[in-house]
Amino acid sequence: MKARAPTSRTAAFSLIELLVAAALGAALLTVAVIIFQSLVANGGTRTSYGTVTVGSALGTFYGGSATTVSTYFAPSYGRAAQAEVVRTQFITDLQSSIAVYCLGRNGVNATRENSIPVSATFKGSSLDTPEAFRQLLATAVPATSSTFTAYRGASTATNASIFLLKLSASSTALSVLAIYDIDLTPTTSPAGTYVSVKRYGTVTTTGSDGLLGLTDYYDIFYPAPTTGASVAFNPLVVCFERAARASVVEGNSIDRLKQAAERPFYFVWWPDPSAHTLQAPAAPSYASTDPKASYASMGGRTAFFLVVPMFPAL
Repeated sequence: MKARAPTSRTAAFSLIELLVAAALGAALLTVAVIIFQSLVANGGTRTSYGTVTVGSALGTFYGGSATTVSTYFAPSYGRAAQAEVVRTQFITDLQSSIAVYCLGRNGVNATRENSIPVSATFKGSSLDTPEAFRQLLATAVPATSSTFTAYRGASTATNASIFLLKLSASSTALSVLAIYDIDLTPTTSPAGTYVSVKRYGTVTTTGSDGLLGLTDYYDIFYPAPTTGASVAFNPLVVCFERAARASVVEGNSIDRLKQAAERPFYFVWWPDPSAHTLQAPAAPSYASTDPKASYASMGGRTAFFLVVPMFPAL
């Protein structure tokens, strides 16, 4: 049998293979362009760091007598990671809380008590709104009477404090698990807003004085916008009351937030260190009876949005 002489063949890609290779190349090129664009747009500000004059409030926040602080300028993804740590701790605290009260304020908060005295006839069910807790706190700790502001529905205050209560072994005291303070402090050197979110909880110290100490925090500085007016970052807190209360008419600003089917809860916003600015985009308009009319200005401003039950243990 005579052997057949070998034939030569020229290797080549099929049309389908060429199309797939071209598509992959285009996708990789697109990703590279997007990454380069992001680095060009954000690289100069992402690592900005400097000194900000905050004033006497700084001592209330962190202790000491300093009036200036060295901090990162927004946007900062490192501070955003620290903010995530604080948020995780907040969620952990919620799981151990029996009640949460979000209070609005326009100044600083120096309240650090880990125990709030109440009468022997006190009933916990009477504290069914943040305003009821604010009034109790003003009586038990008189120094707070001028610290916190009354509100129903959405708080218009510039700052906020969140009190998380835990089970108490005493019939004449409420035990505080932690206090979270959200502060937005205007500054002039440089011009902008210094933001700090702080957790005060139990710390191990010698000779405990019955006060909570600073355990976690994140901060960030937002330079003043070069164009356009600065838009207030609020409401920081919106309280949704039980829907059953809608049987009493109190006005749209309150009635439209009586939406909780069974248990009252809050919407809470914390400033986002990864955001370039505190300014808000144009807010859409809603009917006066729509709940979103109370917080339309907060849409798209931060990734740190929380839904918080008033009574987590129930």
